[in-house]
Amino acid sequence: MNDLREVVRGLASRMVVGTGVAAAGRALSPKRGALVLYGHRISDDAEGYLQGLAPEWLVAQLEYLTRHFEVIPLDTLVRCYEERKPVPHRSVVLTFDDGFRDNYDPGLSILARFRVPATVFVVTGSLSGGELPWSQRLGYLFEHARVEEARHALLGARPVPLGTREERRDAYVRAKEPVKDMRFAERERVLAELGLALGVEAPRDRMLTWEQAREMKAEGIELGAHTFSHPLLARIPADEARQEIERSLVDLREQLGVERPPFCFPAGSWSPELVDTVRSLGFRSAFLPGRPSRVNTLSSGDAFSMSRVGLLNGPGYLLEAELDGPFQAIRTFLRRRA
Repeated sequence: MNDLREVVRGLASRMVVGTGVAAAGRALSPKRGALVLYGHRISDDAEGYLQGLAPEWLVAQLEYLTRHFEVIPLDTLVRCYEERKPVPHRSVVLTFDDGFRDNYDPGLSILARFRVPATVFVVTGSLSGGELPWSQRLGYLFEHARVEEARHALLGARPVPLGTREERRDAYVRAKEPVKDMRFAERERVLAELGLALGVEAPRDRMLTWEQAREMKAEGIELGAHTFSHPLLARIPADEARQEIERSLVDLREQLGVERPPFCFPAGSWSPELVDTVRSLGFRSAFLPGRPSRVNTLSSGDAFSMSRVGLLNGPGYLLEAELDGPFQAIRTFLRRRA
């Protein structure tokens, strides 16, 4: 079903762009503000069940974005809120979450080729220790399981078959939900147990190093905080959530000399109290999911309630159709009718 949906979306996007509907959308409905776009990995695989954005797709998307938008730093958008200056019309901000090493290579050279700024929100514990963020680590363990079946409390009382790709994916999805509510120490213990049970050790060379982060910073890439270990902050105790946020701030200050970085909630898991915590600790901005408008303007909120749109894992015409075509208007209409 998902494959069919992607085929239909691809065909529809080609038609929207090829027939001039997207161009008409740009002319008739100009975006009077900034879109913030986000991605994760810059790779043509789905390791750990996290699909990457293939480098050639990123190139095609940047070709489209640099033709039709002004690509601005996140810092510029945040300054507009802080100084109450109008947000540049039809502007776009590029962001990447987690701090994967492919953001450095090939990502840094691709961004430099187009001379565009970007912000990378890093999981600081992963930069220090090399561990994948827990969700991708969990996915990697099941994806590369060396046993035909496994037994673990996360999976229920009976052994779970792992002989096929679909069975391994299903087991990952089943195990992931209870891990979302775990504190750091319990989560690390469970991941270690699963690694032994599945006969797999997750790689430790997929994340940026601090040295690479410093090089990216020197090249004009902004580094922001994405917590210390990527928990779903709204689903863990408030004291540990604060520690996760504060520890990432300390890491960025000590490693990169960044005093007031932007913040990004992992998986969009937030609460008003957590936003207050981010503000009080001295962060400069944050994003909130589910905002009514995808375009950030002075009237749409403030620096701690900005919205973002995901970069699509596909060719440039998919992104063009999404940003300039009628798809979002159709979704909004259907939600209102429901």
